[in-house]
Amino acid sequence: MQLSALLSHVGYIRIRGSARTEVKGIACDSRQVQPGDLFVCIPGRVHDGHAFAGEAMERGACGIVAQADSPLSGGLEEGWTKGALVLVSSSRKSLSPMAAAFYGYPLRSMTSVAVTGTKGKTTTAYMLRQIFEQAGHRTGLIGTNGAFIGGKRLELSRTTPEAHELQKILRQMKDSGCTHVVMEVSSQGIKMERVGGLKFTCGVFTNISPDHIGPGEHESFEEYLYQKSRLFSSCGLGLANGDDPFAGQIAAAASCPMFFFGMKKGDYRADGACLVRGEQLLGCGYRLAGRAGADVALPLPGDYNIRNSLGAIGASHLLGVPAGTAAEALKTVRIPGRTELVPGSPGLWVVVDYAHNEDSMENLLKTLRAYKPRRLICVFGCGGDRSVLRRRGMGRAAGKWADFSVLTADNSRSEPLSSILEGIEAGMKETGGDYVMIPDRREAIDYAVRHGKPGDIIALVGKGHEEYQETKGKRVRFSDREEAERAIRTYR
Repeated sequence: MQLSALLSHVGYIRIRGSARTEVKGIACDSRQVQPGDLFVCIPGRVHDGHAFAGEAMERGACGIVAQADSPLSGGLEEGWTKGALVLVSSSRKSLSPMAAAFYGYPLRSMTSVAVTGTKGKTTTAYMLRQIFEQAGHRTGLIGTNGAFIGGKRLELSRTTPEAHELQKILRQMKDSGCTHVVMEVSSQGIKMERVGGLKFTCGVFTNISPDHIGPGEHESFEEYLYQKSRLFSSCGLGLANGDDPFAGQIAAAASCPMFFFGMKKGDYRADGACLVRGEQLLGCGYRLAGRAGADVALPLPGDYNIRNSLGAIGASHLLGVPAGTAAEALKTVRIPGRTELVPGSPGLWVVVDYAHNEDSMENLLKTLRAYKPRRLICVFGCGGDRSVLRRRGMGRAAGKWADFSVLTADNSRSEPLSSILEGIEAGMKETGGDYVMIPDRREAIDYAVRHGKPGDIIALVGKGHEEYQETKGKRVRFSDREEAERAIRTYR
């Protein structure tokens, strides 16, 4: 494809070299450049892509896209002798439309749902995919757990991939026969223009609470909320959780028709919600009311999963799927690492969940406590190289809502595990909660399962779907679910 075709929706400043240059691919990491690729220089928090333009050309790049205001761009232009050099006002904003053009605008010919929110994105997205598949639509999924095209899973480095990676995945989905796609869209994905220029058929807002605020993320809660709200300027329809106190602000900023869901009010409501507990089940049920009606039974616990299901049913209904079809699909829904019940020990419930901050930890434990367990046992740690306030907060939440906690490792990354555990312990001590400290996570899971009694609920918290443990810059294979299954076989 010629460079001129990629620049059709880019407000570039000037071009050195030929606009007829043939482009065979797009890259923004010089280490991944293949001969014929166009290299886009992205300024990052740690590294600036402009510094690697020379390396990209040495690897065979056909041209460079650079920001005119970069101090390195002047040198590039002055000594330019081969290929094409395109100067733009923002390389981040330019990457998405160029990538969309290169891959033939795949999203335009698919029905798409974008899900954003602090919590519930993954669960809602999985539910939507299962509903669309039940309705006979081949559906792709992009999010925290990876990208799914039919039975194929692609590993992703972030919830919302970089723009050129995202467009490539969308192209693969379209070429494989997908008519629908569901995406988790993070606030960082919006802020960093990874979804810039995309038009979604429908957007879903699950909720918002203070998170992802700090260096390299968002400057304030207000900026975090603003980035979430931006999604609904790029949607044909919008659906928001009316129970969230910020739903009104999201709707007010939207440029599309907005609908609402909630436990008691909204266009999609849950009447007669109840908890359901069996020997191998922690679930709930309700009667869908409002714009559609159906009896809904979920094999997932708690009010927040009811809200997630309302968002999924509501969005699919707005896009033409009968509510009864959606309800049938959700009877067997399973979301890896999100209140995921590990089978094998009747009467002892072992749940794996991704909760990794104080708010999500408290929501999870309050939800599980509502099932009136004999004891609620919580096994958890906290990630290193993250806010030190998070670990103390998680300690407080566990101390307040669990009967007993096992403090252990999570992804300590480059931090000493001992300092992370000390932070968690400080939060535990604020509440007087009962706990034991077992640094090795495998041993901690064994301890909890071995000492569990009939009627107990054991929550393995923090890692969820992850299949690794990161320590001192190295990742080793580790899955809470697999470890729980092994412990149940061994000790139950």
